[in-house]
Amino acid sequence: MIKIRTLELSDAENLLSFEFENRAWFEQHIAPRPDSWFSKEGVLAHIRSYLKAQQQGTFHACVVLDETEQKIIARANLRDIDQDAGTAEIGYRIAQALTGKGLASAATKHLMKLAYSEWQLKQLSGFVSLANPASARVLEKNGFNNVGPGERVAVLKHGTFACDEYRHLRVD
Repeated sequence: MIKIRTLELSDAENLLSFEFENRAWFEQHIAPRPDSWFSKEGVLAHIRSYLKAQQQGTFHACVVLDETEQKIIARANLRDIDQDAGTAEIGYRIAQALTGKGLASAATKHLMKLAYSEWQLKQLSGFVSLANPASARVLEKNGFNNVGPGERVAVLKHGTFACDEYRHLRVD
């Protein structure tokens, strides 16, 4: 059984373990974190910055927990929240050993509920590297539409890749 909840300061050690164990996997799909991030102090600073951004209304960080082991198995975020425009961007990262088990879809559904119910947003976007077709399938399965090439690129250890932008509009 999984539980998805807002990131807390008390998650620091658990989060550091999750990120460290999956570092090489994540760096195949998303931009690498600096080495300084991979310490308890680095993770605490990261969490504090996210919690501050959440208080300011621009970010909402979540963790996905394996309730049996109380271990973080995924993360999910709403970022660049713009309450005036009613928009935000979604993102997630799933433990390598648990890909293909529906966690990305569960995280996406949770973010959509947060965005549309709690934050009262109108539109979500997601940017997916052309090197990551699994994430594209997750967004499409959750009703996101590919609107074409996005304005960003994914700079990964093994190259730079174009990204497609996906959008989802709230249905009232």
